[in-house]
Amino acid sequence: MEEIIILHSVEKNKFLAMDGNNEAGFLSYKLKGDIISINSTFVDPEYRNKFLGKKLLDQCVSYAREKGFKIFPRCSYVVRVFEKTNKYDDVKTI
Repeated sequence: MEEIIILHSVEKNKFLAMDGNNEAGFLSYKLKGDIISINSTFVDPEYRNKFLGKKLLDQCVSYAREKGFKIFPRCSYVVRVFEKTNKYDDVKTI
């Protein structure tokens, strides 16, 4: 396993966790106006327990902050993370 890098595909509305050429996970979203609606977060079972979901979310949050967007969590993982911490209060819509 190589070092995991997080890439942002604006065309596909996805943040990708890449292990070399292998997609280890992703966070998908829709952008409407200035609201990022996070639809899904998935990490391949082989890569779980390595905080990849959090890394994907943190990259999305950084992007939202940079662009002045807010985030609406539709994905159950992101809803739980948003409920557990106030770290993302500046970007969340709920």
